[in-house]
Amino acid sequence: MRILIAYDGSELARESLAELAMAGLPKDAEALVLSVLDGWLPAEESRDGQAEQVLPGLPKIRAETRAAVERQRKTAEEGAARLRAQFPGWKVTSDALADSPAWAIIKRAEGHDGGVGGKPADLVVVGSHGYGGFKRLVLGSVSHKVVTEVQCAVRIVRSRGKTRDPLVSPPRIVIGVDGSEDSLAAVDAVAGRTWPQGTRVLIATFEQPIFIDAGIGGPHSVWGGSPAEYSSMVGAESVGEQIVTAAAERLRKRCPAVEISTVVKLGDPKYSLLDAAENWADGSVKGADCIVVGAAGVRGIERFLLGSVSTAVAMGAHCSVEIVHASAGKQS
Repeated sequence: MRILIAYDGSELARESLAELAMAGLPKDAEALVLSVLDGWLPAEESRDGQAEQVLPGLPKIRAETRAAVERQRKTAEEGAARLRAQFPGWKVTSDALADSPAWAIIKRAEGHDGGVGGKPADLVVVGSHGYGGFKRLVLGSVSHKVVTEVQCAVRIVRSRGKTRDPLVSPPRIVIGVDGSEDSLAAVDAVAGRTWPQGTRVLIATFEQPIFIDAGIGGPHSVWGGSPAEYSSMVGAESVGEQIVTAAAERLRKRCPAVEISTVVKLGDPKYSLLDAAENWADGSVKGADCIVVGAAGVRGIERFLLGSVSTAVAMGAHCSVEIVHASAGKQS
């Protein structure tokens, strides 16, 4: 597995590294810690010096930018050192550059400029906000751009306070499903990880009535339905139950030690999924550690009604969110 981690040295960035302990990641991954200076590094002086004649201050700008990039490089290496200590079996490298943060992350994730070990990333990890080179690393700007543009999985980290030991307090994961290809990819992404005993997974789907012409098509899966399916539907609950049951069986085959539960409710998935994750209670522990969703769990007429569930969840979640593309497992 190849992982690209955006790192700026902030408290959230350090928490993002620590939070990876709750992500079920393999022991032998390859990771790149990338720190980006939000700026421009002018090209080297031309032979005739024309650029310097037009912009006399260019050599100074170039020197200052290089110095700033070197500071970013030290920041990236500090993050890499933390990551090596946390995952001693990983091959960890670091890099820094001056560029647009979003596009720098996207290009490296796609395998350009060296990628991660010369290949595209399988997972990109970004904080929900930061400072310095990643000052704009908030959903709606850099993180939003990364989420909507990269074709691999993206994990948006939000800290829930004190870092937990996954062996003592195992992860709690909510998977939003709808029966779509990307939805199944989200289930497979969780199934492909290594989870400690006691890890709990809640597989959820949410349904709501759809009005068609003058009548009501009946409550059904907003993510998974299509007009052609209306006549064959026995009822909303049966469709939802089929979706979550199939997803649970798919996960249980590969992760028999994981405790799996399911839920099917009426509600807009953009909001109900967030509510389920935030209010999921088990004894003294409340709330999920991560929500995992497919990147494009909408199809047909529902695109006009739904918008983007994954983006809405990424923007509104209280916990970390991992967004998975069906194509992510095909690019390695």
